[in-house]
Amino acid sequence: MDYTLLKKEKIVIKFFIFITILHGRWKIVINEYRGLVRTRDDGSEIINYDDAAFPSYIYDGYVYSGCTWEKVPHFHKDIELLSVHSSCMGYSVNGTNIFLEKGDTIFVNSDQLHYSYAIPPREGRYVIAILHPGLLCSNYAVEAKAVMPVISNKKIPYIHFRNGDRDAAKMQELMLFLQKQAHGNEFLITKTFFEIWEVIMDRVNESGQFCQDDIINRDVHNDILKAMMNYVDKNYMNNITLTELASAGGVSKSLCNSIFNKYTQMTPVEYIMHFRTRKVADLLQSGDMSMTEIAERTGFSNASYMAETFKKFYRFSPREYKKTMQN
Repeated sequence: MDYTLLKKEKIVIKFFIFITILHGRWKIVINEYRGLVRTRDDGSEIINYDDAAFPSYIYDGYVYSGCTWEKVPHFHKDIELLSVHSSCMGYSVNGTNIFLEKGDTIFVNSDQLHYSYAIPPREGRYVIAILHPGLLCSNYAVEAKAVMPVISNKKIPYIHFRNGDRDAAKMQELMLFLQKQAHGNEFLITKTFFEIWEVIMDRVNESGQFCQDDIINRDVHNDILKAMMNYVDKNYMNNITLTELASAGGVSKSLCNSIFNKYTQMTPVEYIMHFRTRKVADLLQSGDMSMTEIAERTGFSNASYMAETFKKFYRFSPREYKKTMQN
């Protein structure tokens, strides 16, 4: 496992405040904006770590219907841990939708396709920790015996620690402790990651029978979807036909439709439009381009269609969004 890339990935983390309408009232929303999304050649996300020299990203977050970070399928080499401490929310891993309530924690294994989503009208609040498995690899023996058997096991895409189950309270306690150490004590973050990993290993050693329904088909379809997502990432500024998208995954148009619906809860066209509107949001806050220029750069035929699509997903227009950025 090559962890040398970590030292080379220096990404500026930006913070911003924007105003949106939620449940019929104006509300100030503070979001940790992690900069423009960056991906590797294989389409996997490059995490914008809190510190480029230490591969962890930890924060207290939330998700609500219509926010720009809801239903954004992605995958990365890092381990993802999320613990819900208020209300409830949904999480999708490789096409399996998981209901998470207060007190639940989910472990998402390396390289799994996943995203969060809201359960209207509720706003789920959580602590999330994205940690590179290299933090656990103090030597080859530890990596070979304790880390690789878990992250390379395709039968374990995720583990759901349900509130009330054994270890659920301990996992949430460890996650809340991690949140307090964010942007601070690297030693305590690493120590806590080891404690979390011990709980995960105990669960894995008890039984390897996690989430194995249709595991072969899910694995194949994951690879196909990742290839098609990567095609969108590289070509969103151009017109993309269903035939071209299906060809990128080596499947028929009907199977392309089925895979997108199953794994993203969106049609291929909806996924492409959602992807483009995220790029619109990036450009609105990162430069002074006109709406026409942004539309051209993000694959929309004109600014009016871009604005209509943007508002459909996020409930406010591009101009309203940009105004809040300027303020």
